[in-house]
Amino acid sequence: MRPFLSSLILVSALVVSAMGVAPAEAQRRNPLIEQGQSQYDELRYEEALQTLSAALVRSGNSNHDLATIYQHLSLTYLALGRQEEAAGAYRSLLAIDPEHSPGDDVSPRFRTFFEGVHQQWDNDGRPGMPAPAPVTIRHRSPPESEPDTEIPLDCEVEDPGGRVAQIVLAYRQGSDDVFRRVDTALADGRYRAVIPAEAVAPPLVEYYFEGLDSTGLPVVARGDVAAPLRVAVPEPSRSILTRWWFWVGAVAILGGIAAAVGVAASQSGGAAPAQGTFVITVR
Repeated sequence: MRPFLSSLILVSALVVSAMGVAPAEAQRRNPLIEQGQSQYDELRYEEALQTLSAALVRSGNSNHDLATIYQHLSLTYLALGRQEEAAGAYRSLLAIDPEHSPGDDVSPRFRTFFEGVHQQWDNDGRPGMPAPAPVTIRHRSPPESEPDTEIPLDCEVEDPGGRVAQIVLAYRQGSDDVFRRVDTALADGRYRAVIPAEAVAPPLVEYYFEGLDSTGLPVVARGDVAAPLRVAVPEPSRSILTRWWFWVGAVAILGGIAAAVGVAASQSGGAAPAQGTFVITVR
């Protein structure tokens, strides 16, 4: 039995080796990459852009993952007509894989564009090699907010390589709406922005910060489109005193009490009761 198990393990290892992917590596693969690729193939370019941008700033990406993300980002940007961002993404791809060339399935127009970017990158001395220093966003999320109330947010950025040119706040009400993006303002070393009151409604608000370089490519994020930060927005408390049916019932009860007292007084032949104040206390 043992020789058989040893042979089985050896065969399995050879098959995995032939496929070029180790089991642990397959499990670690960023799931957003495949999702972004599918969205691009389905011509859902705006969604693919958001998903691939989130994939890019996820931790644990291998160089192969990063190259794949940059490749599809460059294609997505170009499909959206954003040539500057497409060139930036392709240059980042070349910094990882200097000999990369577009595949046969790329259109001649796209191929010509990427070849021109590659030539310019070579002429510029192949910038981006080695990999730049990592960037970090520090931010503490508020636990909750009242409805219809602005939520001021801020963050700090550690950027030893000076890569970040802009910090963007993306937010949405609930979990189904599209993310809206606003630029932050830098003041006293912190990037600040506000989620407007009209977007703050129960049950929650979702948001994330994204740092972009000078070409518009994301280089860091705190939260992302697939795993945003959340602020709970509880339902507003409603006192019984604000309910219409309470006051209708209270008036009816008071009227009934007054009528009963009047009837009792007339039947007893006594003097009319003295006027006074009837107080209802609601706790």
